[in-house]
Amino acid sequence: MTVSALSPYETKLAGLRRKSRLRALAPQEGIDFTSNDYLGLADAPRLKAAIAAAIDRGVPVGAGGSRLLRGNHPEHGALEEEAAAFFGAEKTIYFGSGFAANVALFSTLPLRDDLVLHDELIHASVHDGIAAGKAEAVAVPHNQVEAFEREIYRWRQEGGKGRPWIAVESLYSMDGDCAPLAALADLARKHEGVLVVDEAHATGVFGPGGRGFAAELEGRGNV
Repeated sequence: MTVSALSPYETKLAGLRRKSRLRALAPQEGIDFTSNDYLGLADAPRLKAAIAAAIDRGVPVGAGGSRLLRGNHPEHGALEEEAAAFFGAEKTIYFGSGFAANVALFSTLPLRDDLVLHDELIHASVHDGIAAGKAEAVAVPHNQVEAFEREIYRWRQEGGKGRPWIAVESLYSMDGDCAPLAALADLARKHEGVLVVDEAHATGVFGPGGRGFAAELEGRGNV
């Protein structure tokens, strides 16, 4: 009789199977209620046609490097100009993902003497950006404008001399509630600060023309 022992890998798989915890990749099918593709854009015929047309025009299928090196293309600039006009902004810049955008913003723009006040339910990407930056950061109870202001006063009384940055999401995907953007924008102006609004869950869905909840703040230089 031959007895063969299971390898550690096979033992692990067997254990997961017994606990009904074994998972495997599956093809996409049915209605999507699990991804971030809220608007169904990933499979939109118009976008597929636009991509095909861009390839026919000779647009590269990959950057091959950062935009500062040689990854930039005139179509990137055209897209950003169109987005700036759509959102009523002076300038826009596109990133590969919202996660990358938040990391880049919070790791570079707030300076060492500044203070980042973020809603306690802010996305993990903001936490990663803060961790890579130099500014002090404080979590503030969810959607409490008075708590944001109390932290600014505390920071000033303790010698804070920089600029306060208020970081919120316009629409919180886990709770489904919205930030009091108008009050927070007034607070930022009162304390010569900046309001940073993550519109990941609102753009294309809310606001005039799908411009998000922050559309009411268009034109403000500190938003």
